[in-house]
Amino acid sequence: MSVTRIMPPGYLRTGVLATALLRLAVSSGAAFAADGVVAVTTPGTGKLTMCRSMVVYNSCDAHKVILPARIAVGDRLKLTYGSNPKDYNFHVVQIRKQGANCTIFNNASGDENGEKIEVAACQPTTKPAAESQ
Repeated sequence: MSVTRIMPPGYLRTGVLATALLRLAVSSGAAFAADGVVAVTTPGTGKLTMCRSMVVYNSCDAHKVILPARIAVGDRLKLTYGSNPKDYNFHVVQIRKQGANCTIFNNASGDENGEKIEVAACQPTTKPAAESQ
């Protein structure tokens, strides 16, 4: 004996709306990356800043980190820092160029009080054709 479940029409509408919103979010993110810097070459080092918001104040820590020669939006960097080495995974979502320097952000809003890597003397570069899509 098989049981057939009929979903109310509202579920279909919600699914279609959710799919449309997801596509809009993905396409607007791609458009944002296309307008900004999508990849940079680095001198091999940078300053990782991690901030935490406390109830009364913000606390930030800065650490010198070794970076790959090339960083692009979408990369996941495995960083090691500290005198008692700690590993940290940093997902690159935005790169801002300011003069000869770059700031690489972990969150999509590009919040100055979030996690970021500051790189001196970085140069914009293109994404290889295999990664572009």
